[in-house]
Amino acid sequence: NLVNIAATSIATTMFAILLGAETGALTSTVVMTLCLLTFSEITPKSLAKKYPEKICISICTVVHWLIIIFTPLSWFFTKIANLIGSNDGPSITENELEVMIDEIQSEGVLEKSESELIKNAIRLDDIHVSEVYVHRVDIVAIDIDEDIEQLGKLFVSSGFSRVPVYDDTIDNIIGVVYSKTYFTNKALGVKFSIHDILMPVKYIPETVTVADALSELQKSKIHMAVVLDSYGGTKGIVTMEDLIEELVGEIWDESDAVQQDVSASTGGCYIVKGMANLDDVMEKVGIFIDREGYDDPSLSGFIMHKLQRAPTKGDVVELDNATITVNSVKGHRVIDCSLVVKNEPIEDETV
Repeated sequence: NLVNIAATSIATTMFAILLGAETGALTSTVVMTLCLLTFSEITPKSLAKKYPEKICISICTVVHWLIIIFTPLSWFFTKIANLIGSNDGPSITENELEVMIDEIQSEGVLEKSESELIKNAIRLDDIHVSEVYVHRVDIVAIDIDEDIEQLGKLFVSSGFSRVPVYDDTIDNIIGVVYSKTYFTNKALGVKFSIHDILMPVKYIPETVTVADALSELQKSKIHMAVVLDSYGGTKGIVTMEDLIEELVGEIWDESDAVQQDVSASTGGCYIVKGMANLDDVMEKVGIFIDREGYDDPSLSGFIMHKLQRAPTKGDVVELDNATITVNSVKGHRVIDCSLVVKNEPIEDETV
């Protein structure tokens, strides 16, 4: 900046002497703008970007001494700026960082999968466990006083390797049992109860971010946490796998039945699971759905909100850009529904 200002001042003076004050000032502005952009901004930065190692090695000594020389001056002006009012905000925002990652990907330095992984890591602090947990109505759990044989049947029927244990009510989950421990004891002929193999579980509020929850589970070396609502009751459970999937995407193992929350049918029709995330539905179907201040992330909850009652099979919800028909329900929840996109979807309008 100092060199640019000095060069501009000298050029303005020279052109003013040669061409007169008004003509000289105008000529100086045009000429110096072109020169500074070409030789001070675009060209050196392009060369440094193309040959970073060579440029760095050639100028590192000069830069080192310039830092030493100007450190006192920099310290002085920093103190002055702090007295006037410091800016405690980040020097770069998450959106700017994501733009930089996209630029790096476009240049071939990063693969698309690597770019998505980095961006997912950045977004972990913006996602709450309430968006990724297993709701309490879907929890497969067992009472602490239940017969041990029932636990074995539950492991076999559910296919889960961990089962939460509650005392009297699902709102009082007291621990978790592991299938590995159960079947090992059975194979050894050990006589035991659920009490004997009960392991601790973590408790976290629904407002905790995925990043904080992941860190908490890592530190405690526990793979499952109970998500608590504002009243201290059980809102759901979240596992280490649920949290990691927000970073790397869906993880399938040999016991998982591969299911798609949104699958295309025919004629602009989609079959959508009731518990599908509303944001994911909008992204995959390509429409905008105004939630009207409704915060529940699931499509089932949104349908109930629009109907203002418990949904039943055959219920229809008309939106500006789509028609949702309930195909099947279980209890008061939508299991799956049909979503038909209208010919001219209307974006960013009230539903």
